[in-house]
Amino acid sequence: YIVLLAILVLAFILWRRGGPVLSIAALVVGIPLWFGWEYARPTWTTGVITGTEVRRSDPDARGNTTDIEYIYMRNRSDRGLELVNDDSWWWLKRNSERVFNDAKTAQSRNTEMTLMWNGWRSTLFSWYPNVIAIGPAGSWPLWSMRTITFYGLSVVLWLSYFYAFIKLRRSSGGSGGTP
Repeated sequence: YIVLLAILVLAFILWRRGGPVLSIAALVVGIPLWFGWEYARPTWTTGVITGTEVRRSDPDARGNTTDIEYIYMRNRSDRGLELVNDDSWWWLKRNSERVFNDAKTAQSRNTEMTLMWNGWRSTLFSWYPNVIAIGPAGSWPLWSMRTITFYGLSVVLWLSYFYAFIKLRRSSGGSGGTP
């Protein structure tokens, strides 16, 4: 939420300095960008896998169905999580069968695991977060190459966003009256 707060502060500063159009543009670009970033952002939790399930999807317009793999988990605070296990081009994940196998093994052994996932849970739209990776309990996902790359690119993205709007403000006549 810190990035969202920074977007709102930037818009407020632009508004106060006489740039209402630029302020609205900063919000129109920044808020959807933040939602997309928040959706893609990796999250990890440690807990016990309580179940795995494969469900067949409803047929699409052509009558095709797919198998959807679900992983159920209880984290350390005893909160339940329902996740799907799909390949993800965004996260370069092509090993969903191995992840599902590791989840089934952890379930049968009743061992604590750390799952890295992204996405949101929405009962209204039947959205489930997607498991990106699975590993033994501990600090493992924090230093994975996927996480380092994501946050490295995030720094570039957000610095570019703020730099662009500050630069636009300065180039639109925000010199403060100096000749």
